[in-house]
Amino acid sequence: MTTVTVTDIAGMQGITDTSTGVLVTDSERGGLFRYTREEKYNNGTAFPATRIGAGTWQRLFSMQEGLNVKWFGAKGDGVTNDAVALQAGIQAAAAARVPLVLPAGIYYITENTTLNLTSGTYLKGAARNTTVIQTDRGFSHDFPALVNITGNNVTVEDISFSGGRPRGDKDRSAATAGRYALINITFDIEPASNILIQRCGFADAFGKGILYKASNVTIRDCDFKRIGRYNIDFAAVDGAISNFGRTGCANILLERNSFEFVGTHCISSFKISGLKIRDNRLENISGIGLANQQCVDVEVSGNSLNRTGDNGMDFQRCERIVINNNTFNNAGDKNAGNAGSAAAIFVGDDYGLAASSSTIISNNFVTGNYTPKKGQSAATFQNCGFYIIDANHVKVTNNIIRYIGALPADKDAPYVLEDGNAIMVVNTQKGAGTDIVIEGNTLSNMKCNGIYVNGQSRELKIKNNYIDKFGVHGILMCAIGTNLFSQVEGNTIVDGTNFYNKPVAADIFVEAQNAWITNFNISRNQLRNDSRGSYSSRNDTVFTTHGIYFSAKGFGKFNNLLVTDNQVNGHLMDEIGFSDNIAEYSVNSENYFPLVSFKNNFSGSTDDQPDIIIPGLNQRHKPKVITESYGLQAPVYGNYSAGSVIRNISPQNDVYGWVAANSGFAAGSRWKGGMGYAAGQTVYINEDVYRCVTAGVSGKAGPVKKEGLLSDGTARWEYMGDRVYFKKVLLRDLR
Repeated sequence: MTTVTVTDIAGMQGITDTSTGVLVTDSERGGLFRYTREEKYNNGTAFPATRIGAGTWQRLFSMQEGLNVKWFGAKGDGVTNDAVALQAGIQAAAAARVPLVLPAGIYYITENTTLNLTSGTYLKGAARNTTVIQTDRGFSHDFPALVNITGNNVTVEDISFSGGRPRGDKDRSAATAGRYALINITFDIEPASNILIQRCGFADAFGKGILYKASNVTIRDCDFKRIGRYNIDFAAVDGAISNFGRTGCANILLERNSFEFVGTHCISSFKISGLKIRDNRLENISGIGLANQQCVDVEVSGNSLNRTGDNGMDFQRCERIVINNNTFNNAGDKNAGNAGSAAAIFVGDDYGLAASSSTIISNNFVTGNYTPKKGQSAATFQNCGFYIIDANHVKVTNNIIRYIGALPADKDAPYVLEDGNAIMVVNTQKGAGTDIVIEGNTLSNMKCNGIYVNGQSRELKIKNNYIDKFGVHGILMCAIGTNLFSQVEGNTIVDGTNFYNKPVAADIFVEAQNAWITNFNISRNQLRNDSRGSYSSRNDTVFTTHGIYFSAKGFGKFNNLLVTDNQVNGHLMDEIGFSDNIAEYSVNSENYFPLVSFKNNFSGSTDDQPDIIIPGLNQRHKPKVITESYGLQAPVYGNYSAGSVIRNISPQNDVYGWVAANSGFAAGSRWKGGMGYAAGQTVYINEDVYRCVTAGVSGKAGPVKKEGLLSDGTARWEYMGDRVYFKKVLLRDLR
């Protein structure tokens, strides 16, 4: 076959010899053609044989290299409307089952046009940000999306999509002009399947980047900028990638994508079975970074989140979730307005509809900007670390959470319980959360609490965590109720700051709210807050008041409670203490039996003489807690319950020990007038015991039993209650 050379398509259409091949030398639409009797033409790969009067000139092309969109007349100059050429090329390439190649350029599409990608479409650009499909600033309700995918087996790669509102690179999207969505996948038909979008760019849509209803979807190595209105209007649910409101989605993989200045929620996932979100980078998100609702079999790993206005990751009523190896930096800083708790990771249900189940949160790093300096302010912060509400079978392990709390950090500012906690566990109903393990985490520099538990959890285990520099309590557990079967075990809690100067700030604080504290185990913890002024490298100051403290709102009763084998040292008041309305509990109140064990708890450090801790030793009121301790004589100070034993450490005198015959406060001597007394010294007058609060010389009459500070000469006293008597037990009595 001979070949004729012409300069353009019109020259080819003027040829009458059907036996010859034609070489068109046009730089954009040129190529090698041959005549066929086929009548269909698309003005890209097939042109009508005008001079012959029938048939078409068919382009010869490589199936592997595919079609070039410029063959169909696309200019890619950013000025010419390329919509018709693009659509013709898309249809021709899909029909031929080959790629449609878009060389470098800006392919402009007017506001009243949407490109439709049918089954088998394969769009391939030169490179992201080099090949761009861009619309204008106008908006048409009839054409909300720039691209519609309406079929299966579609691939889009190496192309950028612009919604028509180009702004500064770091600007936040706010206006509603331009396209609502850049790519829309099967909105009102059956879910599409087998969609691959990779190495693409998406920018300047006021609603969504990619909106999909599909299964077997992969979106990888893409950039999303200025997508969605930058606010916290959650009714609109703008975002970069979303299937909110669309069911039938499964097997979704989102990996190695980059998101910047996205509102409201960056990635929104709804009722997806099989969701993997890996190795993505999110920065400056007005709402939630990853918003997941009612999804099953979810893996979220290796992602980096920097500055999200609401929760960094949110899992509402999801099941079988693995969240690991992610990094959070100020993910929850309310940068677009007040967004509630704003945690790095939220798991559970905000709406009280159903519980989440089976979640692993491990090996994540969470960092904020909080430091406890009065009056400090900053634009970014990490409001809360992890927030778990009404969730079952949750394992929180081996995470590092630091510098948590909103700013300004001011001691005079209102105390907000949900602000500044590393890990929160909340149960809105009795027993709503069960089998929750918090183990092996490092929690440091919190405005409020290291671990905060509110509500009646079941089978809660807080084990082997390191907690330091917390503003209120190391572990706060409140509204604890019956049948907990829970453990606080093996934790190291040190150097609380008591940022708000509260009268009680404890390493472990347990509070009942008209409830019982039962089936509960606090053991093998190391709790320290001491001055260590003798250490040249450590010059701390004591701030926390107690190591372990039990409190109540209304009433609080306990039984079947174990507080054993703890090492507690250096607190301002008691190492183990109680509020006045804490009491022991027995099924038969007329036949009290102390089903409570406070055993083998020790105080003292390398600088101090170790000693057995007597719970509530310095308190006027405490529940009946039978203890066993050691000494050389009967105690002359402290609150002891009836039945408590003091064993003699030097029994050569035939004395085995002493037993408290009643409950009360010990005093070493009878009060005398005209005597000098030191602060902390106790005396008794008849059956009443008083403790010296202000050192001085006693008067003539002595203090009188009543509440408040009691003046006596220059000394001042407080009434401590009835005097406890100790009965001596001899060794021969035991034979």
